[in-house]
Amino acid sequence: MPVTTVLDRPAPAPLELTLHPVPDPRAPVLLVVPAMGMRASFYTPLLGALADAGVAAAVTELRGHQARPAPPPGHRHDFGYDDLVGDLAAAVEAVYSQRPGAPVFVVGHSLGGHLTTAYAARHPDRVDGVALVGSGSVDWRVWGPAHLLRTQAVVAAAMLIGHFPGDRVGFAGREARGQMRDWGRWARTGRLTFGTPRVDHTPSIAAVHLPVLGIGFERDGLAPPASVDALLDMFGAATVTRHRLDVPAARPHFGWAREPAALDVVVPLLTGWARDAAGA
Repeated sequence: MPVTTVLDRPAPAPLELTLHPVPDPRAPVLLVVPAMGMRASFYTPLLGALADAGVAAAVTELRGHQARPAPPPGHRHDFGYDDLVGDLAAAVEAVYSQRPGAPVFVVGHSLGGHLTTAYAARHPDRVDGVALVGSGSVDWRVWGPAHLLRTQAVVAAAMLIGHFPGDRVGFAGREARGQMRDWGRWARTGRLTFGTPRVDHTPSIAAVHLPVLGIGFERDGLAPPASVDALLDMFGAATVTRHRLDVPAARPHFGWAREPAALDVVVPLLTGWARDAAGA
């Protein structure tokens, strides 16, 4: 049965971690970090499929998208990548407290891949590897000039309104202006820089020596192949395994985590990679 715990982390409302355990205490744990605007419950089919395949699976919540009632992102409740990476660090520690001695791998989806990348830069010795699924660089040089205009328009709207109304425009959900400012800075500069004082994490990412798995999808307009490759290329010192899949899903960017036929393709790659990286 899934086990839900509250993270030891200051936030406007409690953040939860849900773990699907397996009998083998030494089995790898795959910790999923959601995409922008997504609740943790979206990944329930993925977690169930991973547990059925014999690996423990967990998912952590993103601020602003908790299951419990929480103040919405806005002028009075703002946060950025620095806060989100700190939340992820607390989630990793919660996994270790529940599965001591098990190898832990962080699986970042889209925005979750950005946070996973930054976490690996900050804590390269705390996890056994990172997987980036449907996640790519937002650097405009990869996407083209129109992307620069779009991303900076998003930032301008978030700063003016006090949050980004993604739930109204059809991209993500209601998001914090600080988060979108950090996202837009990466798009503008090509460097993953955030925090107070501001820190450029790009050199630390290049120095990470962890196993890295990258999974991209054909027909994925939110993480096209060039952007997926650009993010993976930031890991200059890591052992990187790449897959580009054409999964049977109407919207592969999201369907890979829920639709049975797509899960049948993605789950064996995740579990096989984790077992190989853990030496299991």
